[in-house]
Amino acid sequence: MSDIKEKVKSLYEIMRDEKIRELEISSKGYSVCIKRKDPNRNNNEVMYQQNRQAIGEKGVSYESDKKNVPQISSETIKSPITGIFYKAPSPSSQAFVNEGDVVETGKVVCIIEAMKVINEIKVPSKVKILKVLIDNGQAVNLGQDLFEVVKV
Repeated sequence: MSDIKEKVKSLYEIMRDEKIRELEISSKGYSVCIKRKDPNRNNNEVMYQQNRQAIGEKGVSYESDKKNVPQISSETIKSPITGIFYKAPSPSSQAFVNEGDVVETGKVVCIIEAMKVINEIKVPSKVKILKVLIDNGQAVNLGQDLFEVVKV
């Protein structure tokens, strides 16, 4: 088992160095899927799945544990500038969007204040907001993830 863990660790380090975001490998008796999240989120995820071994009459055979489970492919809306993130146009106003909202193309989802200039951040296509990744009033950097979304 430690041999496999070392291989997974090596693969992850190669992915990090080469800036590869996702890798899936299947081989004799095991399957490995490694997914790197955005480095700004510091939330890397490594998944390891060892296939079930079944002992047969003629020795060891391997069966796949993969099931046809639909997977949602989410994306993120990133900050186009460095500044301060605001969920609403004013402290007493409601948020532009909330988790679970379906947002039409071109709708404002937040504002980012940079050098006293208010910049509206709009969605490029119709999406569902899965998660708001930034707290109101928090400083954000260029390219930082703001929202996790899925296209509708």
